[in-house]
Amino acid sequence: MIRYPTFLITNQKAVANGKLTLEYDGRLTPELVLKNFLEYKSILDEITLKGWKYLYIEMTGKYFVELEFSGQPSRIIPYAADWFTKGRFSIDVELGKPFPEVKIKEVDEFHINISTKSFPRSVTVELVKQIITYVENTFWDWMDEWMEDKEKLSKAFEVYEVVRWLMEEKKFKLHENLHEERCRGLLQKFREYESKNEIIEKLKS
Repeated sequence: MIRYPTFLITNQKAVANGKLTLEYDGRLTPELVLKNFLEYKSILDEITLKGWKYLYIEMTGKYFVELEFSGQPSRIIPYAADWFTKGRFSIDVELGKPFPEVKIKEVDEFHINISTKSFPRSVTVELVKQIITYVENTFWDWMDEWMEDKEKLSKAFEVYEVVRWLMEEKKFKLHENLHEERCRGLLQKFREYESKNEIIEKLKS
């Protein structure tokens, strides 16, 4: 049996030729996501136009780089003596410059906080699946007797406007851990206040 001449290829200088695609699955940057997926930039622009602010929380997805080798110096580096039978080795190739462009294959999650005047975290949403994952407690805890408390009314109305816009105009859904029946009841209640101009009058007074 002829012994494989590992010494001929391990730690020896070589040249790399051809193409290689490296695929990744993990965190993304806002710049890359917004450059490649204009639908997310569009909704962020809408948030800004409404006088709210947003904060990036987390973005994950699949992305890749395409490498094209044309005579770059390279070598195979074994991790251990049994590298050939167990495949424990690395390939070292000089990439040079410019660094390969990162391309996004798909976005899996895109979480942001939406801020209003009174709350840095009024609502949290996941833009890819269009899900509301958090709503400030001032909205959930609303009671009719608070109509006489201008401060509480103002703060609750801030959150209401964000939730109403997301659910009724943008068609976002509530996360399963949030109380949809309670939410829709509150939306209806605030709509009734609005239709009677009660909120505007209270906030003006």
